[in-house]
Amino acid sequence: MNNIADYKYALDQSSILAITDQKGIIIHVNDNFCKISKYSVKELIGQDHRIINSGYHTKAFIKNLWSTIANGEVWKGELKNKAKDGTTYWVDTTIVPFLNADNKPYQYVAIRSDITDRKNGEEEIKKTLKEISDYKYALDQSSILAITDQKGVITHVNENFCKISKYSVNELIGQDHRIINSGYHSKAFIKELWTTIANGEVWKGELKNKAKDGTTYWVDTTIVPFLNADNKPYQYVAIRSDITDRKNGEEEIKKTLKEISDYKYALDQSSILAITDQKGIITHVNENFCKISKYSLNELIGQDHRIINSGYHSKEFIKELWVTIANGKVWKGELKNRAKDGSAYWVDTTIVPFLNADNKPYQYVAIRSDITDRKKGEEEIKRNHAKAIEHTKILELKNEQLIDFCNIVSHNLRAPLINISMLVDYIEISQDDEERKEMLSKIKPVVNHLMDVFNELVESIQVTYDTEIEVSKIDLKACLHKILRGFETQIQEFDADIQFDLNQASTIYFPEKYIESILTNLISNALKYKSPIRKPVIIIKTIKAENNKVILSVTDNGLGIDLVLHKDKIFKIRKTFHKHPDAKGFGLFITKTHVEAMNGKIWAESQPDKGSTFFIEFKNQKA
Repeated sequence: MNNIADYKYALDQSSILAITDQKGIIIHVNDNFCKISKYSVKELIGQDHRIINSGYHTKAFIKNLWSTIANGEVWKGELKNKAKDGTTYWVDTTIVPFLNADNKPYQYVAIRSDITDRKNGEEEIKKTLKEISDYKYALDQSSILAITDQKGVITHVNENFCKISKYSVNELIGQDHRIINSGYHSKAFIKELWTTIANGEVWKGELKNKAKDGTTYWVDTTIVPFLNADNKPYQYVAIRSDITDRKNGEEEIKKTLKEISDYKYALDQSSILAITDQKGIITHVNENFCKISKYSLNELIGQDHRIINSGYHSKEFIKELWVTIANGKVWKGELKNRAKDGSAYWVDTTIVPFLNADNKPYQYVAIRSDITDRKKGEEEIKRNHAKAIEHTKILELKNEQLIDFCNIVSHNLRAPLINISMLVDYIEISQDDEERKEMLSKIKPVVNHLMDVFNELVESIQVTYDTEIEVSKIDLKACLHKILRGFETQIQEFDADIQFDLNQASTIYFPEKYIESILTNLISNALKYKSPIRKPVIIIKTIKAENNKVILSVTDNGLGIDLVLHKDKIFKIRKTFHKHPDAKGFGLFITKTHVEAMNGKIWAESQPDKGSTFFIEFKNQKA
């Protein structure tokens, strides 16, 4: 009995012990059971083993266990249980059925030993082996693999090696790697590779190899020496990946970068180059930019392009430029800039926005070429063209005057000359002195009329040839007061109302004798051709026009002119539109001659019985 007690004590101390009745209800556990399950005795007694079931084992597994012990047979196996705190543990288990007189189990004694560490170790080994297997599979699938012995003779290659080298397995086994040597690498490079791996060190690098068909390919290569007990390599495993596309890409990039570098050099040598950030701050200029702008590099970096702004271009022009490039579009055009010494220069300009990942400009590259000489040539051509046009206009005007002259000679001078000729004939044939005196008295008015016509013609021609006429700054108000003093009697007699509105432009640049003649003629006509039914009102007004021009208008409420009938004749010589004893048809003609002699314009608006307005456009530029 003592021996049995000792065995029971030894079992209780060394094993995890549990006893259940024939229904599997726990009736006894030892301390080791409580320790591993983390349940107390009270929590376990009366429960069945489902309290520690981890759910790991299948129903078939559990059913087999119960069938075995229910038949009175001992069951042995490994069980994965779950402790109270949810952790799992493994136990090597022997379940012994205790049989009654009828050879039926009346209780079961389960003797367990903790094998958690072993099982975890096995699981770890399995996992490691699985990972190794997976890695080997992945390596075999993804990489180009070759194994050689310590002399470099190939003992194994995978399918990828055969694909890239275009050799079969049989053609490769027993060969060394000279079979795929492209000859690209130097002897020193190959020697360094072999020295490294022969010393038991891993070698990493890129190799250019040659396939069976003569084509070349690049592989990123790692060669791992496997060492024996003496720490000497007994074989080498070479793991490669195909980087041919990448290397070709790199070569292409190198070639492209070389081309870009060459283009940049050519651009830098031939063009005026500047780079700015997205805010327009200069970050780079080349030597040509410094030369033409006459600023140093240090004076330009950190500035914006206002430093060379000549002020020539309008705000709208500059705004359109910035809107274009800010929207990521290339701007092309011609710019007039100003150098440090104040001199101006022209550049043909292309501004290219460089865009970031969000398609927004992060910098601008401005490529310019000097077109100053060309622009000067264009300006000279424009000036010569303008002179040619002006000369043509003068010739046309002279031609018109010549025609007018011919008309005057043929029309206005012919009648008085015929009249004089006839009177002379009468005098010659007359025998009566009294009759001769009468004929002579009739000649004088005809001669006076002839002289008036001749003087008018001379005056109109003189305006055309008066090329050195002096241009003065005219105070229009003072000029008008001077002219109106000559009309005081008529103004008082007709109770005329003379109004000025000269606020917009009170001064003009014009020959003094011309402006006095123009205003005298227009005011004289306004008074001469006043309406018989209303008081004369004359309004003299100026307004500013584009390009520093001034428009002067003289408006009256007189008889007016029927422009439908007389529009093309209104400024012709010797054309009158109303019966008046003083009407000669010369005032508007000479006014137009004065205006056009100074490159101005004159036109009229008029309605019969309502009045007329004459408009004169002055260039208003100093001589």
